[in-house]
Amino acid sequence: MWAVRAILVALVVVCVVAFAYFNVGSDQIVSVNLIYAKFVDVPLITVVFWSFVGGVFVSLIVFVSAYIRMSVDLRSVRRKLRSLESEVTVLRNRPIEESAEFIAGQGGQSKNSKET
Repeated sequence: MWAVRAILVALVVVCVVAFAYFNVGSDQIVSVNLIYAKFVDVPLITVVFWSFVGGVFVSLIVFVSAYIRMSVDLRSVRRKLRSLESEVTVLRNRPIEESAEFIAGQGGQSKNSKET
């Protein structure tokens, strides 16, 4: 579902950029001063478009890194869940008499340790 939402958001943004592109006047010119270069008399729509493209790439990098991190976390949590489920299965299949003796043995040890 998140993929459909992302595609719809991207389509809306592309429509907004296309609307801006077709409604831009020739008198909307700006100067762009980057750290390493200076551009003079650049159309405003060009600056908006390349800013959008840069934002998409930065968002994509952030999304992919977060997705990979969550996938690794999910894999470890699933591994731990499988081990805990197997432990619960072993405990459920233990005979009742053995469990009662085990509990009584632990209870007796704790009483003796408290008395001394």
